[in-house]
This record gives sequence, C-alpha cells and structure tokens, in this order.
Amino acid sequence: MKKIHRVIYQEVLPPWGIALGVLTFVVFTREFGRLVELLIRKDADPFTVFQVVVSLLPAILIFTFPISFLVGTLVGFSRLSTESEIVAMRAGGIGVYQILRPVLKVALLVMAGTFLLTLVLLPEGNWKLRQLRQEIGLRPVQSQVRPRVFNEDLPGKILYVEDIDIRTQAWDGVFLADQSEDQKRIVLARRGLPLLGEESDRVQLVLTEGMSYEFQQSNPRRYSLSSFGELDVLVDLPEVEPVSQQPKRYSDKRVGELWAEVRGADPARARRSRVEIQRRLALPLSALVFAVLGVTLGISSHRGGRGYGSIVSMAVAFLYYILFATGSELSAEGALHPLVGVWGGNLLLGSVALVSLREARRGQTLVSAVGGYRPMAAAGRLLHGARQWVSRHTGRLAWRLRKWLWGLSSVRLRVAQVIDLYLLRLFGYTLLLTLAVCVALFYLFTFFELVDDVYENGIAWPIVLEYFVYLAPQVLMLLIPISILIATMITFGILEKTSQVVAFRASGVSLYRLSLPVLAMGALISLAVFLTQDQILPYANQRQDSLRDRIKGHPAQTHYYPGRNWIFGRQDRLYNYNYYDPDRRVFAELSILEIDIGASRLLSHTYAQRATWDPFAGRWNLTRGWRRDFTLRQQSVSTFETQMLQLAETPDYFVQEVKESSKMTSVELAGYVGELQQAGFEVDHLRTELYRKFAFPLVSLLMVFLGIPFAFSIGRKGALYGVAAGTLLGIAYWGAFGVFGVLGGSGLLSPLLSAWAPNLLFGSASLYLYLSVKT
Repeated sequence: MKKIHRVIYQEVLPPWGIALGVLTFVVFTREFGRLVELLIRKDADPFTVFQVVVSLLPAILIFTFPISFLVGTLVGFSRLSTESEIVAMRAGGIGVYQILRPVLKVALLVMAGTFLLTLVLLPEGNWKLRQLRQEIGLRPVQSQVRPRVFNEDLPGKILYVEDIDIRTQAWDGVFLADQSEDQKRIVLARRGLPLLGEESDRVQLVLTEGMSYEFQQSNPRRYSLSSFGELDVLVDLPEVEPVSQQPKRYSDKRVGELWAEVRGADPARARRSRVEIQRRLALPLSALVFAVLGVTLGISSHRGGRGYGSIVSMAVAFLYYILFATGSELSAEGALHPLVGVWGGNLLLGSVALVSLREARRGQTLVSAVGGYRPMAAAGRLLHGARQWVSRHTGRLAWRLRKWLWGLSSVRLRVAQVIDLYLLRLFGYTLLLTLAVCVALFYLFTFFELVDDVYENGIAWPIVLEYFVYLAPQVLMLLIPISILIATMITFGILEKTSQVVAFRASGVSLYRLSLPVLAMGALISLAVFLTQDQILPYANQRQDSLRDRIKGHPAQTHYYPGRNWIFGRQDRLYNYNYYDPDRRVFAELSILEIDIGASRLLSHTYAQRATWDPFAGRWNLTRGWRRDFTLRQQSVSTFETQMLQLAETPDYFVQEVKESSKMTSVELAGYVGELQQAGFEVDHLRTELYRKFAFPLVSLLMVFLGIPFAFSIGRKGALYGVAAGTLLGIAYWGAFGVFGVLGGSGLLSPLLSAWAPNLLFGSASLYLYLSVKT
C-alpha cells in the first residue's frame, strides 16, 4: 500500500503545487502595476513593497489554496483513470477508501493551512494593508512631484516644476502659488529642494534665487514683490485620523474581537460577527469535501484526462464559492439562518460527495448513477456538443489558414493539411481550456470582492451580470498572453514527450515548419488583440467603470485632470480661474500671468472678475479688473470696467476633459497627448500608454516564440511542467512590463523605449532560443 500511496502522492502533489502558483499569479496580475508604482513612483522601499505583497497574499490564498488542491486531485486521478491505473488498482483488491486515504491526509494539511489563513493571517494581513496604504499615501516624497505638471498634493498650494534632477532630486524652474489665504502669493525660483522633517505631518521646501509676489485680488494697489537668495516654505500636511484609531471592519478583526461583539448588546453587530466567525470556520472544511469529490469524479472512466479535471474542478469551485458568498451575505443581512447560508455550500457539496463515494464503491460514478435522468442526459449531450463545436470550428479555421497560405504564390509553401489541422486543433483546445480556467478564477475573485457591496447597496443581479460582460475585454487582454504561453508549452511539450516530434522529423518536417501554423495563429490573435484593445476595450471600460461605481455605491462623476483651473497657454502665458462654464464660455475670477520661468520673473498680471468670449470679434471681453506690468522700472497698475483682449487661446482650448488612456482609441489618445503637451502638461505617462497600445498586442506572438524552445527543453517532463515554466516566464515578463511602464510614465526613461523594451528583451531572447533549437 505504501507504493500505491506514493504513486497517488506523485500524481496529486505536483499539479496541486503548479495549480497553486498559476492561480495565485492569475489573480495577482492586476496587482503588478500597483506594486511597481509603489516601488518607483511612490518612493516606497523594497521592504514596504514586500510587506504589501505579504499582506495581500492571505486574501488570495484562502481561495487559491483549496481550489488548487481540488484541481490537483482531479487532474491526478483523471490521469490515473485515463491510463487505466485505477482499473488495475481495483482489480488488485484496492478499494475506494484505501485510495481516498492518502488524499484525505493531504486534505487535512490543506484544511490546517486554510484555518491558519482565515483565523490568523487574513485579519492581520487586512489590517496591516490598511496601515501601509495610509502610510504610503501620506508620505511626502520627491518622487510624488512630477515635472511639467501642476501638482496639488500640497494643501492650499499649486506647485509646478520644469525639470527634476534624477540623481539629486533637485527641482529646476519652480512655480509655487499659495491660495490658502486671502493674501495670495506667487513664488518663482530657479531651483528648489524638498526636505523631509522628522515629523510626518510637515515638509520644508527650500527655494533659491527667485522672486516672491504677494497681492490681493480685491485691491490691486497692495502688491508687493521681493527677491531672495534662499526661501524656506513650510507646508503642513492635512491631518488624517490614523488607521489605528479608526473602527475595524469585520474582515480585519481577530476571532477574539468578533467573539466579544457576539456577546455584546447590539444584535445587528452580534449577528454579523457570528456570521464572520462561521465563515472562517466553514471555508477551511471545504478541503475535505474537495478531497472526496476530487477522487470520486477523477476515477471515472472519462477519457478527457487533465483537461477534464481542470474543467470539472473549476465548475465545482464556482458552484461552491458562489453558494458560500451569497449565503454568507444573506445570513449577515438576517435573511437566512447561518446554518443554511454559511454552511449550505459545505452541506450540499458534502452530500453530493457522499453519494458519489457510495456509487464509486459500487463501481459506478455519480454521473452514470443519475444518467438516466433527463436533465443529466441533456447536460451530457450539451457538453459533448460543445466539444464537437470547438473541434469543428478549430478545424475550419485551420483549413482557412491552410488555404490562405497555399494562395501565397510568392512563398509557395507546401502545407501539410493533416499536420496543420492536428496542431491547430491541439493548440486551440489547450488555449481555450487554459483561458477558460484563468478567466473563471479571475471572475470568481472579482465576485468575492464585490458581493458585499452588491447586498449592501441593493444592486440587482442583472446589473452585476452586465458588469461582468463589459469586464470581459479587459480580463481577456490581461490573460490572453499568459494563456498563449502556457498553451504553447503544453502543446509542444506533449509532442516532445510522446515522441511525435521524432516522427515528424523522420518524415522531413522541420521544427520551423511544424511551428508555422501555431505562429500564424499567434499572429492572428495579436491582430485580434489590437483591434479589441483599440476599438472595443475603450467603450467597454467606460461602461464597466460606471457599473462598478454603481455597485460600490459611488456617486456618478466626471473625472477631470487635477489642477485644471491652472493651465499654460501658447506664449508663456499662465491662466488661473475659479470657474469656467464651457457652454456659456464664461470665466469667473480669471488671472492671466505672463511669466519667464527660466529667469524666475513675473512679467505681467491681469485679473478680471468675469471674462466672456465674443464670437463675432474673436476676442475675450474682460470686466471689472486690473493689470499690473512688471517689465518697466516703475511698476504700472491700471484698472478697467471692461476691456477687449486678443488672445491666442479660444474657448475650446480650455475644454479638455481628461480620460484614462484605457478609455481612448489610439487615434484619440494621440490627439489628446498633442493637446495636453501644447497646454504645458507633462505627457510622458500618456505617451508611454500610447506606444504600449501598439507594443502590447505583439506579446501574443512573442509568447509563441518564447514558449516553443522552452517546451522542447522540458518536454519529457510533461505538460504540467510546461504550465509551471510558462507561469514563471509570465511572471518575469509582467514584472518587466510593469517596471518599464512606470519608468516611462515617471519620466525616468524614454516613453518609446519603456513601451517596447520588454518586447525587445524577451523577443530577442526568445528568437535566439528558437533559432538555437535543433530542427
């Protein structure tokens, strides 16, 4: 029996570990950019980023830990069943209980680990994450100030910096406007440097070689200016209540704190605390249910192998976690008893597992036992039809691709129809399976993130479903590259392990010719990704953001660029206004500053209580204002009731709504970058996003080139090792993609280079490895 148990361990543990890494990475893909931004733009030290990662992991692992165990069990026993090893065991007198025993031992370890996560690590991680977010958000550092953009991070002040020395973090060409009091002040300096004090609520700005202007808009004659060699400006940061003094959320509380509330006088808080405790107890016990289901479903006579195990495991996980999440929320609201709401998923799937175990002892499977029922028969026919549809359409696509290649008379390729169809069918099936599993997990984690808000804000389920529909393009853009890489490594790894590559080579088919249809498929997917990203994704993102705000209970709002009441004109002219009505083309409290920021001088200052656009004269009509000129030796000041002013900036110049780059097409983004650059804003981050719109779709083709040589190097070890290697390569690529993106957006690297650098690095390495493989 020890040898049998060793075989079972060898079949279950490797896919469990690989599934744990893959599923955790899939959920973590959306956190890569945020973590890199903390490290580079927010000036967080590596230890702080490490703390953020460690604090995030428990909230992810409480799902991926049990799910990966279910995947590993189903995949392992599906392979044993496919190769008739289960039949051999049962013929040797080994019963289902004996087969189940080693899996239950692993399940107990999974259960203990999940208990540790839910009872100890999860509340500690959530609480630590809140503290870290506040600490990083309030940290006044040099890297938060960006050149050639109006920075509003300093309370009551507007800061503009022409350039920043990367080595010393010193500022060149500083403009500082203090608007916190009735007495306004504008400071222009050649250089500046922020000094961080010991107290976290204050920062000192040291400005050198400049001029200071103080004035009152209501009294233009009270206008004073002074030059300085060095000027210190103290900035008090806003007082924020420390997280340690804020009330904890239920997910942040330890079990002891929850139990104290259960025994408290408030019935509503006692009910929610009781439900939270039971949630933390019920979730780890799912490992025992998954163990029985994994074994009984895996030992069926199905010939789907590991693909079957992956699909069934995700379906079971989906069913369980949706029942668990919805039931827990209904119990917290008082609509269901906790025994039904919290424990209902365990009880339902546990009953199914016991029935499946009883049928397995009789030599049947759960599906075959109830197969006579029409709903089950219809479900079986539906699954069979879906598989035939995928196979048929994959073959049709391969035939069209072969016909297109045949029509290229200049190339005159001799396309082997059987090989092309076989490879495309194998690659397409593996790609769809991998992508389906990744998308399912991503959706499952997103559902858990939103389910509390859905019930709290009374959101109808059709709105939630609509949100997931519009979220699909964004999810596919994130997961298609890693899915292609894994599918490529599995496809060619299977060919290598089963010696099919040897047969192809003996028939005169080289590796390059063998990989041609998969490369063509990768090129077509890259084109589809570009079209989806450019034409569908911007509008889908707008809609899904609106739906997410509705689910979260956020008020509807239009997002404008911070500091839009400060804008540079076309001729060293700076506009500041209290309000602008784009429909009536009217300014309220408009100031026009002509400055020479290089010389740290203010040339003139014009103020008007109201400014309207005259479309017939093509000029601005200023009323009740004044103008002061600083270019003359004797300062001159003049007041006016009305004055016509010819300016290069028309009303449309001031109507520039800021959109996120992900919500614009490449043409819209290019035009938007030009408008902002003309207005004097820093656009490195937008240029980086523009170039990434063209660089990112090529990742799909790049993943094929990268996956083929690695697949042949580990092919004899099997498809699961291909999945593991693909995940590691995906982590490396996403890390590089995020790092270079933040470097380009922060102005530390050329936007063009930062967008294309990951493709160039990984592309050149993959092409070298691809050409180095023996054909």
